[in-house]
Amino acid sequence: MRCPQCGRETPDTASFCIRCHATLRFVCPACRHPQDHGGTCDACGADFEKYLEVLGTRMVEQAEAERRRARARASLLRQVLLLPLTGGLSLLKYFHDRMQGK
Repeated sequence: MRCPQCGRETPDTASFCIRCHATLRFVCPACRHPQDHGGTCDACGADFEKYLEVLGTRMVEQAEAERRRARARASLLRQVLLLPLTGGLSLLKYFHDRMQGK
């Protein structure tokens, strides 16, 4: 296979050029179809940039949701641990605030 950027001959199994490190073999992120150009997949028609952008956005949303769940668990655990000291008043306030949407 000849590198389209520098013209050096590389093995057919290479994913990157030996000389200039240009990408020679692209893999579709949606269907894993290998091809020699980026942009859109020949097999499924997925646009590489849009597909990866959607995946990135989804990962960010999942991470934020996990952080919110972890904060809620930590807050509830803190209130349970404070139960003997506050006589349950802070736990009642915690549940009251949760019901009010705060």
